Amino acid sequence: MDVRNADVEPIVEHGGTCLSWFLVGKEEMRAQTSGSYLEFVSEFELQPGAELEPHRHDTDEFYYLLRGAARMTIEGEERDIDVGDLVHIPRDAVHSIKPVDPDEGFRALAFAVSFMPEDAVGDVPA
Repeated sequence: MDVRNADVEPIVEHGGTCLSWFLVGKEEMRAQTSGSYLEFVSEFELQPGAELEPHRHDTDEFYYLLRGAARMTIEGEERDIDVGDLVHIPRDAVHSIKPVDPDEGFRALAFAVSFMPEDAVGDVPA
């Protein structure tokens, strides 16, 4: 499971005016995402006791945890993630997510690059 955190050395950019902490390096995913488009960028929350059922779609999807703690499952591999972790969900991988503590929820940023044709339906049950 590809989980990354911004706890890395920053890169000085823009004439020394900007520090960047790259979770995915420039050009790192060019070959993998060539021919795709940015499908969405959103924040989402799961309330206490809720969980996303296993599903898949024709995207490379990313979740960045903003608040709380979550248990991510991708292709049967399970891992707890914390605030500041970025998870890459590979194209067509069966995945689900739920709060680590069933009495607490979490909030995350999600974005995806998609390969779906214009008339396709997004989520496909596992």
